[in-house]
Order: sequence, then structure tokens, then C-alpha cells
Amino acid sequence: MVAPAQVREVSGTVRDANTGEELPFVSIAANGGETGTTTNLEGRFRLRHSKPITSLRFSYVGYAPQVVYPDSSQRFNIRLQPAAAQLQEVIVRGTGENPAHRVIRLARQNRERNSPKSLQAYSYRTYNKFILTASDAQQLDLSDNPELSPKDSAYLKMRKLLNKQHLFLMESVTDYAYLQPDYTKETILATRVSGLQQPSFGVVAAEARDFSVYEDLPVFFGKHYLSPLSPGSTSKYSFTLQETNVLGQDTVFVVSYKPQEGKNFEGLKGLLYINSDGWAVQHLVAQSADDEKRDIKLQQQYEQVGPEQRWFPTELDVEMSIPQITLGGHQPYGHLRTYITNINLAPNLRKSDFGVIALEQRADAHLQPDNFYQGYRPDSLSLLEQRTYQRLDSVGQADKLDRTVRTLEYLTAKQVPIGPVSLDLNRLLRVSSFEGLRLGLGVHTNALLSEWFSLGAYWGYGFKDEEAKYGADAVAVLHKPSELRLKAVYFKDLLEPGGRRFPFQSTGGLLGNLRPAVLPLLDYTTHKSLSLSGRPFRYLQGQATLRQEERRPTLAYSTVHDKQPAFNLTEGVVSLRYAYGEKFMQQFNQLMPMGADYPVFWLQYTRGFDDFLGGNYSYNKYEARAEVLLRHRTFGESSFTLTGGIVGGNAPFVSLFNGYGSYNSDYTVYAGEGFETMYPYEFFSDRYAALFFSQNLGKRLLRTRFFKPDVVLVTNIGVGGLKQPLEVLPQEQYRSMQKGFYESGLMLNNIISSPFTGIGVGAFYRYGPYALEEAEDNLRIKLTLTVAF
Repeated sequence: MVAPAQVREVSGTVRDANTGEELPFVSIAANGGETGTTTNLEGRFRLRHSKPITSLRFSYVGYAPQVVYPDSSQRFNIRLQPAAAQLQEVIVRGTGENPAHRVIRLARQNRERNSPKSLQAYSYRTYNKFILTASDAQQLDLSDNPELSPKDSAYLKMRKLLNKQHLFLMESVTDYAYLQPDYTKETILATRVSGLQQPSFGVVAAEARDFSVYEDLPVFFGKHYLSPLSPGSTSKYSFTLQETNVLGQDTVFVVSYKPQEGKNFEGLKGLLYINSDGWAVQHLVAQSADDEKRDIKLQQQYEQVGPEQRWFPTELDVEMSIPQITLGGHQPYGHLRTYITNINLAPNLRKSDFGVIALEQRADAHLQPDNFYQGYRPDSLSLLEQRTYQRLDSVGQADKLDRTVRTLEYLTAKQVPIGPVSLDLNRLLRVSSFEGLRLGLGVHTNALLSEWFSLGAYWGYGFKDEEAKYGADAVAVLHKPSELRLKAVYFKDLLEPGGRRFPFQSTGGLLGNLRPAVLPLLDYTTHKSLSLSGRPFRYLQGQATLRQEERRPTLAYSTVHDKQPAFNLTEGVVSLRYAYGEKFMQQFNQLMPMGADYPVFWLQYTRGFDDFLGGNYSYNKYEARAEVLLRHRTFGESSFTLTGGIVGGNAPFVSLFNGYGSYNSDYTVYAGEGFETMYPYEFFSDRYAALFFSQNLGKRLLRTRFFKPDVVLVTNIGVGGLKQPLEVLPQEQYRSMQKGFYESGLMLNNIISSPFTGIGVGAFYRYGPYALEEAEDNLRIKLTLTVAF
């Protein structure tokens, strides 16, 4: 008689019995809990035991558990049946405690120890694969229908296509490094994009990697949410202990979480798998609890690595779709999966190893052979994935997709190259209160001619003021690592009288600052300047400028063609900008900002010279600006912009400070900068201070089934003074703001919204010493526009 073989190692895959979908994080207990494991993100598992394995119990939240008894087989394909009732609330009466709260409390107490960001340094390599495909939303059978409508024909065509290939496929291999407190660097070593021969970008798992449940307000794909492990989370989230799995000496607690009924905050929902070994998160499933624009699901898997057996992420998974978008009767969705290897928790890293560019791509990244990727893939590409590359690569060559992508890159950068010269799209079309419609043309030399210098020129014509504007510039790159540049500029164009000019200032995106468009009167300016700019330190930018200008204001005249006085100015300007933690990424052949979580500061000193290069005024001008964004677990985001300045000496009014108003009765759109109820030139000061404050409460105050605007509270305060009356403007035309200007407002953003844009309304009221006589004149109603991705 032959004794049955003793099975000590088993492996296999666990799937949904109905859909065949692989199930991640399935708990597998051997021999009643002597040892155990879980499936990875692809539903696969491998388990070894020092004793014979006599039983395997598979359990997963939302599914009926299943027990199998190995005999001689070592490979299992398990199919779990969905259970009818799961994720039920736990109701605790009397003095008893919700058992999930104890687990959450212990995990919270240990979150600093378990957070990867508490490590002094670490590095690893990633393999990333992104697939864009679509699921059948209708499940129609049209095979026997001889007469198909155009809609049905498109549906059938899409279904046949998806049976042969995905819509899009990308792979990349990257190296990532981290050093306390927040130095990061990721290098794309290899990138492959279906349909492209020379991709200038690569897929990375930045959002999935940077999300940390151990932070109070982790970023979940561009938006901050309250973490289920944040202090006080048990008063906002409903936690349910779904399973308790004993695996050897450790226990894994499976806890579901979602916002409590009646609690209005930006919350998540999902599952936490918390291991009693260190009370660390072993697996995480998270998605937004209330986001109708996007459907994004994130999964993270942690394992113990290194000599100290620290919990560290090893697999990341993201599934995303936009429910409002369909494609031939199918629902498109993206799937990004990341595998982390070569983990080093004690790398020899120094601050000098990191720069402001946190993500860049090696020049030969698109040249890596397939066997380079194969060394990091958990498995070979499927037949469907191989077909995707083959079919799209051939289509890409035929349709010259590389050229199309280059064109999109140029459009994003607003530069379209024609050989060694690029057209500047910023100069083609503008609309403003002063110029009306402005058409023009701008050109610059590009890197095809030289990476060390560039020449440019532009011309434009305003149909309302009937004046031409033009200019030219030349830039020489003296030292690339420090961004040291010498720039000469000449133009005859328009400038704002009493305006602020800070270098290195972001425009705020497509709809960030509309104030320049609403200004009713501007100065015709002839400008000549020479400037030297660079980055002497990691987060510090500096610029020194010598400029000469002739300013011809239109503010004091009934028409822009009246004879205007000329103010001849010669100025020396020193400007500094400090943005701690600021980072950029080099993608799509562009340097793109990644944002900063810290305050940004500007300091600027201007010296006016008399009897030098034609200047007629001698003065000293000091300016400062600070931008601060604070996030709170309960009240959302607080934004502060503080500005101030002082001018001493003999300065013309065009070099002083206007009140920074942005109200124009012909434009009813929120400007985004300045005082929304103040006319642009209602005030002038030689010294001023202003605070612009907004509190974005999100959907915390108003959240009904059909009405979910983002509520933003606004308060702006300004105070100023003027020692001498202005020499050109009548005194009844302006004030000094010495009594203090006050306005407050309420914005309801995204009342009407789509996956990409939103329209809302804002009401702003002017009060205090400079309130207008009629109460209704103090109220301004404006539309708000947002762009959201």
C-alpha cells in the first residue's frame, strides 16, 4: 500500500465564480490557521509550510468561504461564490465597543512607525503597466440581426475590436529614491507606448504610490480626503469588522469603512486589512465615497521587507473610469498595475543627489528591448496585450502617430515648431476690455537651432484701440544646471499703471487669473531691459534686471488717442522667489510643475534712477508677496495671499500701487485675483497691505441628491496710504484706501458640472468705510468657471 504524497507547497489562482475576475487579497489559512497567506493583485498565491498541508480555507469579503483538502495536487484554481449579504453594520449597544474600533485605534497608534515616509531613506524599482480598454455595457447579441442601425453597428464593431486587442497599452520601468524630509527622484529607465516609436513620456504610479492611509489628509488623485486612520476617524467613519483570520502567530483583521450617515466630509470607502504584527496595514482598498465624475479604485499591498521586517508597499493597482463617457456602447476604463522590486531601506543617498526635477526620462528609455521589461514583469504579456502592441504599432507607423503626439505636446506648451522656429500660440488671439479683439503672431527659435540661445519676436493689433504692438527678445543660457540665463527684451506694448510685476509667477492655469482681461485702461509702454536670472539654491530663484521704459498712460484721458504725457523711468530690480519643496517633472518634452505643499514667498526691490539712461525719477520700491495653502481635516482648504509694498522718493503714479480691483461692469466672470467689487483704478497708494482669503469647504455644507456645489467663502481686506497727491489724476478720481477696504463673498462652484468643467455663481459684497451709498451697488454677482480633471 502506497501512502499518499504529503503536500507542503501549494499555489494557484482565486477568481470570482460568476465573472472569472481575479480576486486580490483573498485570505488563505492552512490547517485551521497554522500558517497562511493572501492572494496578490492578480489573484495568485503560493504557500509553503513546514508540515503537510491538509486543508486550505479561502475567505474574502463579499464571498462565501470555501475549504479544500489537498491530496497529491499542488495547483488549485479556486472560484468563490459571491455571498448575498455582506458589509453589514455592526450595532453596539450599552457600554460595549465596536470591535473594529479597537483595531483602528491600534493601527492609528502605530501609523507613524509603519508609514514608509518615517524611514530616513529608501529606493526601489518599479514595473508599471497601463491598459485602456472597455467593458460591454449592454451585453447585446446582434449576431443574427441582418439589419443593424448605425448605433448597433458601432457597438458590434467595438466589441469585435475589443476581442482582438486593448485600446491602448503602456509599460515602463523606473527607479525611485526618497530621502527625508521630502526629497524624491524618479527616473524612467524604459518606456513603451503602443503606436509610438519614440514616446517622450512614461507611465508612473505617482498617485497610487503617494497615497498614504497613514496621513491625516492623503491626496487621492488630485483631491484631499480624510483618512480612516486619522485622529477622530471613528466619529466620522462607520467601521465594520468583516473577518478575523488567524495565520500562525499573527491575525489579520479585515475592516470595512465608509462615511457615517449624516456626516458631511470628503470621505473614502473600502477595506483595511490590518495585521497584528505591528498593527500595520497589509492591504488597502479605497475609493471616493461620493464622486459622480470619476470612478477610481485604488488597491495597495504591503509586505515585510528588510532586516527589520518593515511593512512596505510591493504592489499597487488602480482602476479608473468616467461613468458619463461611453464608446460604442462600451464603458472605457483604465487599469494601472505597479510591481515594486529591488527595495533598499538603507540606501546611501545624499541631498545633492536630488534636484527640483523629481521625474525625468532617460534619453534611451524608448530603446530598451523587450527582454529588459520581461525581467520585471510578473508574467509574460497575454496574447491580447501582444496583439495590442502589434496592431497599434503598425497603425501608428501608417498614421504617423509620433508626429501627432509631437503636435499635441507643442499645443500644450503653446509652441508649434516649424523647423528651427516655433510659433507662439499665446500671441495669436487675445480678448480684453482695452484692446477688444487682438490678433497677432509670435515666433521663437527652438532647440533644433540651439539649446544655448534663442531669438524671438512678435506683433499684434488691437481692433478696439486701433494700435499695433510688437517686441523682440534674445536669451542666452549660461549654465543649465543653475538655470542661469541672460535675457534682453524690447517691446512697444501695454502695461498696467500701478500694477504688480513679480517674475517666476504662475499664471494659475487656463482660468486661474482673468484680471488682466478686465482692465479698462492701460499704459502704452516702450520697454528695454537686460536681466540675469537663475536658481542659486534648490528652492530659490533670483533675477536682476536693468530696464528703461517710457510710459504713456491713458487713465487720465477720455480717449486713448488724446495726447498723453510720457514718464521716462530707469529702474534696477532685484527679485527673489522661494518655494520650499517645489518639484517639476520632465515629460512630453516639457518641464511641468508638480506643485508645492509649502508657502511660496516673493521679495522685490526696485530702484528708480534719475539722470541715468533718460530716467527722470529717483525712488525706492519694496514689495512682498506670500501664498499659503492650509488643509484641515474638517473645514477643507484655507488659501491666504498676503501682499504689501512701500514706495519712498519721487515716483510717478504709474510706479505706485493701484488698489488691485478687478470689477468691470461689462464682465461678470470671477477674475480670480484682486478685489472683486473694486474698480481697477479706484485707489492709489505709495504704501499698502492686502489679504486675500478663501475657505473652500467643498461639499461639506450643501450635499443633496441633485445639488452638490463646492462652497467657497471669501474675504478680502486692503489698507493703504498716499503722502502726496498724484500729479496727473484729479483728486476726485481716486482715493488712498487709508480707511481700509473690505469685501466678502460666497461662491457656489460646480453647480453645473461635467467630468472636466464646472460652472457656478458667486456673490460679493462691499462694506466698511468705502461702501457705496446704495446698498445694491455694493453687491456683485459673477459666474465662476472651473476646470477639473
